[in-house]
Amino acid sequence: MLNKSPSGSLCPYYYMGGELHPLKYGSYFDDKEKLFAVIDAEEAFILKSTGTKNRRIWIDLYETTIDDFVATKLVEHIVKIEHKIFKLCLVGCSLKDKNRIKKLMKNRKLSIFNAVRYFSDPEEAKLWLVSENIK
Repeated sequence: MLNKSPSGSLCPYYYMGGELHPLKYGSYFDDKEKLFAVIDAEEAFILKSTGTKNRRIWIDLYETTIDDFVATKLVEHIVKIEHKIFKLCLVGCSLKDKNRIKKLMKNRKLSIFNAVRYFSDPEEAKLWLVSENIK
């Protein structure tokens, strides 16, 4: 049965024989209040799901301003759902945002740090997520 997650994505989202969980955090521009409400709702949705280390998560960040506050909130969110994540990709963030997020993740010593990738092309991101390799 297909369901929608709080950010409006089909969950699960089937792609090339694999299953993804897209998190639509893009197009919030500077509206932190709405963005954080969706992040919190997605977090609750993921945490009540069954299983561990079974989610291939794709975070859409296109057209959302990533300042230090947003980057910190995003990494705190990832920390809370980390035990549910098999692979994670962030799509649509600038090089500066990527480096800021990577630094925060490294400082938090996330166990999934090496299972995280950054993409500008959503199709490449989805292909990587459904592939078996982590690299």
